[in-house]
Amino acid sequence: MPKVLLDFQKYLISTKNYSPITAKEYCDDLIIFFKYIKQYFKLDINIKDITVFILADITEDIIFSFLVYLNYHKDNCAITRQRKLSSIKTFYKWLLSLKYPSFKNKKNPAENIPSITRIERLPKYINFEKAKELQNIFNNSNCKYPERNNAITTLFLQTGIRISSLLKLNISDIDFDNKNVKIIAKGNKENTIYLNDFTIAKIEEYLKTRSLDNDALFVSERNKRISKATVEHICKQAFKLSGMANKGYSPHTLRHTAATLYFKNTKDILVVKEILGHKSLSSTEIYLHIDNQEIKKAVEANPLNDYLLNFKKK
Repeated sequence: MPKVLLDFQKYLISTKNYSPITAKEYCDDLIIFFKYIKQYFKLDINIKDITVFILADITEDIIFSFLVYLNYHKDNCAITRQRKLSSIKTFYKWLLSLKYPSFKNKKNPAENIPSITRIERLPKYINFEKAKELQNIFNNSNCKYPERNNAITTLFLQTGIRISSLLKLNISDIDFDNKNVKIIAKGNKENTIYLNDFTIAKIEEYLKTRSLDNDALFVSERNKRISKATVEHICKQAFKLSGMANKGYSPHTLRHTAATLYFKNTKDILVVKEILGHKSLSSTEIYLHIDNQEIKKAVEANPLNDYLLNFKKK
């Protein structure tokens, strides 16, 4: 990364209290933008050599053209384009705060670009029977660490935990007597989530299979804290073993599945909000749409509907 991005990454982590994963995602978005800038200006330099002098020449029109490029040439959906626009806005806000001479009398070029309208997509989730199956999908015949992998899928499905929080879990964070665990949630905030007996049993079953000289809850073959890529691979294998490969499912699908099952059983959106750790209720309201969709399907499946169709044919 160019120095200016390394400095921005440090700022996000140290000043804004963003997690290293979130800060890296911002920088990944900006690297794509920098590559576009290089192409746009026909610069014969490496990406790491982009400086504030070049960035000072970026205008609103160039950012608009970048968003068009993402849409038509990279097939980025509205959500992805909006995320990249947010990364650019935050980046330039920080740059302007540093008061570089080259930015004198300049404004944030992305400031007046409106949010990208997005088509609201219902989150992908799996049904109850498949969710039950995934909690015990691994065994000694299909993987090397079945207890660990089953504990991971169970935690996702029973708690709706984010992958970023799961990666940071320590054994010492778990209160086995009171059945809860302290997690580092989005924005580096500490939350407590509750564990049911099944989840506790899965964790205890896994801990019996490994040495406890490392406090990290989930560890790799080398006894190091497990990586995001490994967890994603575990989930991918779980979907494949359950006959759900190539459906676009991810660890986040398991979080959505947990939320959907909780809402269907409680009908209490506030409970689901607390379980997921959402700041705003608007983030949780998507599960109301899922419920409405199920109601619509039930109404259309009413056998009297067939009677009406047959009546119209007469």
